[in-house]
Amino acid sequence: MADYKSGARGTTVPKRTPPDLMISLSKLITDAEVEAAAAYFSALQPRKRIKVVESDTAPKTYVAGLIWAAVETGEREPVGARVVEVPDDLLGFESRDSRSTFTAYVPIGSLAKGEALVMKGGPGKTIQCALCHGTDLKGLGPMPSIAGRSPSYMFRQLYDLQHGARTGEWSPLMAQVVANLDEQDLLAIVAYLASRDP
Repeated sequence: MADYKSGARGTTVPKRTPPDLMISLSKLITDAEVEAAAAYFSALQPRKRIKVVESDTAPKTYVAGLIWAAVETGEREPVGARVVEVPDDLLGFESRDSRSTFTAYVPIGSLAKGEALVMKGGPGKTIQCALCHGTDLKGLGPMPSIAGRSPSYMFRQLYDLQHGARTGEWSPLMAQVVANLDEQDLLAIVAYLASRDP
């Protein structure tokens, strides 16, 4: 929240609604309210909410508010070079059901490629995630948990770090880690991380 308030955390996509909402909210909220929200959210126990499926196809989607949702006809389309993340029960999600789950469809081979990059790094590409995020990838000191998180959310964060839209205290370190990764590397990394237990 401090980074949103100071302008250190932005987005590479102008006028993107979720970051714009967070930025505008951060301007109005007090430090005491931020601390209360942080205490609340940090006390929640993470649960597995994302199932990652490697596939050549995914449900055909449409924009439902701020997310993608599967069409009700059951039609499918090629996954291509992307993550297709949809709620398993759109009505439950829209009703703020805390038990809502998602399925993320990713290109075949993403999990193995992502595991190699996350666990071993890669010469000239990146370093192991565990060095900063802990051996279980559930956070280490000020570094957040990255296991079991939404792959579309994590992709946006890595992309924003790579392109200089995030400049907070730890951002320069992450910018170096992701500097030599292409979008398919990022996709593979977030697919693997999303498949992990939080």
